[in-house]
Amino acid sequence: MTDFQARLGLPTPIVQAPMAGGATPPAFIVACMRHGLLGSLGAAYLSPEAMKAQVEEIAAATAAPLNINLFLPCGQPPAEGVVEGMLVHLAPLHEAAGLPPPHLPDPPEQDFTAQLAMLRRLRPRIASFVFGCPDAGMVAALKAEGILVIGAATHLEEARRVAASGVDAVVAQGGEAGAHRATFIGSFEDGLVPLRELLPQMVSALDIPVIAAGGLMSGGDIRAALEAGAALAQIGTALLRADECGIPQAHKDALAAGAAAGATTRLIRHWSGRAARGLANGFTRGIDAAGIAIPPFPLQNAMTQALRGHGRKTGDADMLALWCGTGYSGARAAPLADIVSRLCADAGFPSQNH
Repeated sequence: MTDFQARLGLPTPIVQAPMAGGATPPAFIVACMRHGLLGSLGAAYLSPEAMKAQVEEIAAATAAPLNINLFLPCGQPPAEGVVEGMLVHLAPLHEAAGLPPPHLPDPPEQDFTAQLAMLRRLRPRIASFVFGCPDAGMVAALKAEGILVIGAATHLEEARRVAASGVDAVVAQGGEAGAHRATFIGSFEDGLVPLRELLPQMVSALDIPVIAAGGLMSGGDIRAALEAGAALAQIGTALLRADECGIPQAHKDALAAGAAAGATTRLIRHWSGRAARGLANGFTRGIDAAGIAIPPFPLQNAMTQALRGHGRKTGDADMLALWCGTGYSGARAAPLADIVSRLCADAGFPSQNH
């Protein structure tokens, strides 16, 4: 057992990745926690009231430690005409789907200040942040309230910056990881360091715990990360096809079909305006063929929300953000308990069920 695992009182040194956008409903998080994992609520897209409701649902089922994850504000102003050009591109897609004409919501994202205030009211064991370096004052305030704080980095310069803010631990997000990249210094391509290189760099350079993330699909992967110095191992893609996972069945089926076809993942900006790893589909190929500029996050994310909702409702995989990591072909369709038990057994430690 690592020191950080003992500090958290975790039976198992595994973190369930905080996948925002509906992939991890409370029942899924509770199931992970009951099997000894650190449960994580990806709250970036939730209103403060929804955060409160979901945390209360989780707390009613288990007293295990919970991680609440938020996106740090990172929006950039769009170039002139980019938003208008995207709305023109989206209009016929909306019409074909029977949706109202596309528009840019105002505001385009949740109020981070209000989310943070609610997080402090809820007082989870852990607060984690991505898309930037947490403010040192915010970190100190959270720690003073007994909340552990975790940041995220995709290369060593970011890791040093995040560690200097006073956080308790840093997630090393390897280039293999699915969904949004945590990169905030340099280009997203600068942050595609493989975990096998990134993890030892960060463990050697930092004097705080490092959590390994990216490409951990098997018990052997988890064991290797821990032996390389990781305090905990974070898994997300390995759980995507679990029965309890909240992604649409069409997304799960697309992962199975992609694996059968040997499809590889890529960095996709088309859905949110921020680089995220996943599978291409009809929507992303349509934007590529049109050759149009993509508005930055969170504007593009807000403008494509209706189409993603339509894809979820109708089971149209071409209208879903098919996030997944490079090892997605190893994701199994099975009850969560079976997946976690196999991972734990292969990693050499017992799974929990309590």
